[in-house]
Amino acid sequence: MGKLLSIAGLLATSAVGLAIAAEDAAEAESGGLPQLDVSTYPSQIFWLILSFAVLYYLLTRKGLPRVSEILEARQDRIAADLDRAARLRQEAEETLRRYQAMIEEAQARARTLLHAAQERIAGDFAARQAALEQELNEKIREAERRIATAREKALGEIDEVAAELVQAAVQRLASLKITKKDARAAVGRVAGE
Repeated sequence: MGKLLSIAGLLATSAVGLAIAAEDAAEAESGGLPQLDVSTYPSQIFWLILSFAVLYYLLTRKGLPRVSEILEARQDRIAADLDRAARLRQEAEETLRRYQAMIEEAQARARTLLHAAQERIAGDFAARQAALEQELNEKIREAERRIATAREKALGEIDEVAAELVQAAVQRLASLKITKKDARAAVGRVAGE
């Protein structure tokens, strides 16, 4: 307020000087624009100073503090929003890291379970294959034994059938009766050749 009064004082002093000069000029000139009339200069300067002082007072006491309060509130809100955004970003990054760790852990567990299942399946397959091979080998040996038995039996029966055939053929062709022992000996000689 002190500055305002000193400014007002300077303006008043210069206004008085201007008023005196204006009166001198007004006497010299009587027509023209009223705002240029030197006789009205002192009142114009007074109202100018008064208007300036009131406007200055209103701006410094009422207007500018509200503007500065609004700017500070806005700055505080922006700072709070930036802090909140940074905090949310950190939370999102932490959540992403936990998510990736969970995925890696799940993948490692899945690989372990898959490997164990593959080993178990391979072991089961190998055991089944070994059992099947053993069963097939036993069946092959049994079949070979039956074939050998059937062959021996067939060979034994062939000798017997051949001997009977020789006996029947000699009796029909030569009307001779030979014994089974002679017929077997004849078949043995022919088979030996």
